Amino acid sequence: MIESWFFVLAMLAVLLIPGPTNALLATAAHSQGLSKAFWLIPMEWLGYAYGISFWAVFIHLAAPVWPALLLILHITSVAYVFWMAFRLWKTTHLQQFSQIHRNIRPRQLFFSTLKNPKSLLFAAGIFPAETWNSPENCLMVFGVFTLTLIPAASFWLIFGRALLTGPVQKIKADHLYKGSAMLLILCMLPVVFRFF
Repeated sequence: MIESWFFVLAMLAVLLIPGPTNALLATAAHSQGLSKAFWLIPMEWLGYAYGISFWAVFIHLAAPVWPALLLILHITSVAYVFWMAFRLWKTTHLQQFSQIHRNIRPRQLFFSTLKNPKSLLFAAGIFPAETWNSPENCLMVFGVFTLTLIPAASFWLIFGRALLTGPVQKIKADHLYKGSAMLLILCMLPVVFRFF
């Protein structure tokens, strides 16, 4: 059984932070409408499921041969989180991204999610080690992941669209990015403490 459920906060923080997948969702909602864009959420889930599973299998097969791999991946994941938080503090690129990408296809979102470094972060740093011990644990964690992904993706569809269309005048994209950076650091602390 899973010992600690603090990973859910970290999972939510990572899914909510702005990135290419979330920018694609916001752009799709803005250009294609909410009803069409909601059908992209299963493609995002599928991309994460494949990406996380790939990294989990890679870690499982490579860890006995190279025991330091897990430590390196954890340190890389923590460094990536802090780099992402710093980058979020400095950038606002949602409007430029939306102007470049007008018509978002499900295949495009799937590959964007599959290549997203967040998959490594989930497999190596956020998902509990007990996830891969039994099929029940794996299904339970992926179920929680699904229940976390749906509201996070819906948030980006609705709020990202509002940011791009302009009805949210008081909240600028840079405020969203700075808030996301602080949320990410705050919610990742239990994962970092659990590891060290």
